[in-house]
Amino acid sequence: MSRPALPRRAARTPGRPPLGRAAAAAAAALLLGACAGPGADPAADAPSGGATGAVVEGVPEGLRGFYAQTVRWEPCAFEAETGGADRDLRCAAVEVPVDWDEPAGPTTEVVMARLAADGESRGALLLNPGGPGVSGVDAMLSAEGLVSADVREAYDVVGFDPRGVGRSAGVRCLDDAELDAWRQEPAFDPQTQSVDEIRDQYERLGQACTEEAGELVGHVGTESAARDMDVLRAVLGQERTDYLGFSYGTHLGAVYAELFPERAGRMVLDGGVDPTLSNAEAIADQAESFERTLRHWVRHCQEEIRGCVVEGTEEQALERIQELIATAAEGGLTAADGRRVTATSVVEGILAPLYSPSTYDGLDEALGSAFAGDPTALLQLSDATHGRSPEGEYTTNTTVAFTAISCLDQPDSPLTDEQLAAHQEELTRRSPTFGPYLGYGEAACQGWPLEAEGEPRPVDAEGSDPLLVVGTVHDPATPYAWSQALVEQLDSARLLTYDGWGHTAYTSGSACVREAVDAYLLEGELPAEGTTCS
Repeated sequence: MSRPALPRRAARTPGRPPLGRAAAAAAAALLLGACAGPGADPAADAPSGGATGAVVEGVPEGLRGFYAQTVRWEPCAFEAETGGADRDLRCAAVEVPVDWDEPAGPTTEVVMARLAADGESRGALLLNPGGPGVSGVDAMLSAEGLVSADVREAYDVVGFDPRGVGRSAGVRCLDDAELDAWRQEPAFDPQTQSVDEIRDQYERLGQACTEEAGELVGHVGTESAARDMDVLRAVLGQERTDYLGFSYGTHLGAVYAELFPERAGRMVLDGGVDPTLSNAEAIADQAESFERTLRHWVRHCQEEIRGCVVEGTEEQALERIQELIATAAEGGLTAADGRRVTATSVVEGILAPLYSPSTYDGLDEALGSAFAGDPTALLQLSDATHGRSPEGEYTTNTTVAFTAISCLDQPDSPLTDEQLAAHQEELTRRSPTFGPYLGYGEAACQGWPLEAEGEPRPVDAEGSDPLLVVGTVHDPATPYAWSQALVEQLDSARLLTYDGWGHTAYTSGSACVREAVDAYLLEGELPAEGTTCS
């Protein structure tokens, strides 16, 4: 058995390293409120902005029960490992249909966490941190790093776990030991293995998901999640949806605006995803962009870090990194805890610090240890992207949720084995370091046993108010061209450019970007056409 690296539609985290151990453990300790009955206390259930009833205008009669439900907000309890910070988070669960085409059928839950405005609230700002498969509830543990003080002063910030993710009846397919074993399978080798092995592996994974989570697994696509967002809008007492979405969250936000243009309020889409791309096209763009970012890291390391672990020319530095990955592919790397460190894990461990220049130094340290014979730090970086704690517990379901959502969002790929091999050659040409290990994602989704719900197509959101798309010129995970393409497709949108390195811009530290985004969210003022920040 073998596996390709995950077919990455978009990045997992918005321009910052994954949540640390303390945050992940605290997230697991959230106490969630259940849907309240008819006798619930309105004061306990009302959003802090003052609305006491759901906004259901224009909702079809058969769906009003979902839109008009009352939810009970309960305090979210955190363990002492969070440092005891009192964020005054409140949590609630909202009921939605598993299949929006069959609203009278089974239901599932979407869980929210709300941080009340520091000042007089103007209502809720929904937040999605990316993925697909990343928890918006977890993101609220670091809301101070995702949303500016001025925005937190004015809005109740509401993170949510999209259907199938995290605490929203999260899709779980493998136990911790099984997921460890799955991740330790070697990367796919087209020279010695058949592509059918990938298809068979993902078919078995999908079947395991269905056995554990039932019908929900076939309805976790982005369109269904966007429809859930409109229920959140209603129960939060909002006539329109104000929204901040990073990376994959830009796709979720754009699809929402397409479905409900009259209800799309001030929506910031940071790190745009081009919805017209197939998985194969997206992977190729990302592989090339990460390769450029790795070269940038080499230059930074040699110029800024004393004793940088890579020496010589850029090509010599890359060759040494490629040799390390090849050693892992040959089975030559073992972590301190005895786990095999695969080529895929090494690639993931290198990619993770490339999301932000603020984590570049960590890559120097991890590679230095690996070159000295201890790849443990690289494996730990890979672990973090999968939500694995040092104790071996997977505190999130991001890995399987990512696959389930990504494959549902794409139609059955028409690519033959020969075309997949040609695509792999193109990947390796465009990205000699990462390309050999990022391909064959199309084969994974060909094997996924559930019928796709979506397809690559333009999203225009005709009739919506202007949306703000933010693109970073040197974004490794959502290349700048994707943000440009998204703006061209949307009926009404403005592009704000950040001329910098790293994934997404609002959290980059650029005062120019922060002020422009805040002016839009707080005053409805779009930046001037062609605005570029540094």
